[in-house]
Amino acid sequence: MIKLSDYLDYLNNEIIQARKRADENAIAIAKEYAKHEYLKYFTAPRYALPSVKMEIPLKIADIDADEKYNFKMNEDQLIGELNERIRLVNREKRMNITEISKKQIQSEDFRSIFKKLESTDQKFGKLPTTEVAKLDLKSTIKTLNTGIFRPQDGTSDVEINELKEIFSSVLLNKYKLVNSKLNNIYIDPNTTSAEDKDKLFINLQVSMEAEGIRIVSYKDKDGKEVEQITFE
Repeated sequence: MIKLSDYLDYLNNEIIQARKRADENAIAIAKEYAKHEYLKYFTAPRYALPSVKMEIPLKIADIDADEKYNFKMNEDQLIGELNERIRLVNREKRMNITEISKKQIQSEDFRSIFKKLESTDQKFGKLPTTEVAKLDLKSTIKTLNTGIFRPQDGTSDVEINELKEIFSSVLLNKYKLVNSKLNNIYIDPNTTSAEDKDKLFINLQVSMEAEGIRIVSYKDKDGKEVEQITFE
């Protein structure tokens, strides 16, 4: 796994080295021409690489980015999603979890949770999964069990854990990505592995145009040696 920028730098260096070797070979041929009885009257051949175009398949191995998320709270939507998931779990897993009312999520315990999630808005590096995982939802739900929220008789710790997962999932849906700052893209040039069939691939199209530079040394009026770079 390497950074995309390092890979492009590697390609650039390889092309430069290829041109250098071609020029060195052209000089050697020119010297042979100069020594030859007849070839010295001919121009020695030189082949340049004015433009190099490549299309390279790459596998995205990892993306390093900083993201900003905002937690957007809407009580009606939250209640709707919670109860929809509760009904689904009750039906599929044969559980008996009581649906939630708007009054229950207006308790001080839940308001404290929502406030904590909103406090991380507009901050890079605060991932929703991490922030939700920090919440002590299970304890909050158990506290509500002794107060307003009372599941039907027979509710077990398994159902409490299931309700915790439901809350976590719904809260994660309340996050919205508002900004993303890309730092680095890591790639893998090996795209032949069978297990990579579901990975993200890109075709990197690279076009490099040749441009020459010449460095000339000379002495100025004060006798100091000066280097001058000219572009050709």
